[in-house]
Amino acid sequence: MRRGDFLREMAGGLFQTVKSAYEPFLSEDLEKVEAAADRALGITWHPFLKEHEHYSNLEMKFIGGKPVIVTHNGTNIQAFDGVCPGCSNIIIVTTLYSSGKCLNCQKEYNFKTQSGDLQLNSNPIKRKEDSYFIGFQKYMKQGDHDA
Repeated sequence: MRRGDFLREMAGGLFQTVKSAYEPFLSEDLEKVEAAADRALGITWHPFLKEHEHYSNLEMKFIGGKPVIVTHNGTNIQAFDGVCPGCSNIIIVTTLYSSGKCLNCQKEYNFKTQSGDLQLNSNPIKRKEDSYFIGFQKYMKQGDHDA
């Protein structure tokens, strides 16, 4: 074996050894940073779906006391606020047409074409182990602070 090949092999082995030794510590630190960011942004996470649970393509769920519209398109999962942003009424979901409608202001949104005059707020989703979690942001008034 040539000296250059030997040194290259040693450097690669050393890098892999250091990486495997520090990887558990880095993943713990990453989780701590993620939790600190969630706390700073005021996001609380609630479980809403198991990975192997049977679900429909469009459904209304009440998670943490809040109405949430959950859509599934293949492996893509989205969660929308189930309250009309204009008049604060709960949106009626029609699975036959894959749409949601506010009966008070008559605005509608089609989840298949992602179009309509109803502007829904989306919520963040994360997957941890075999569950999906939805993030709700705590809105604070100006001048309030978290103690």
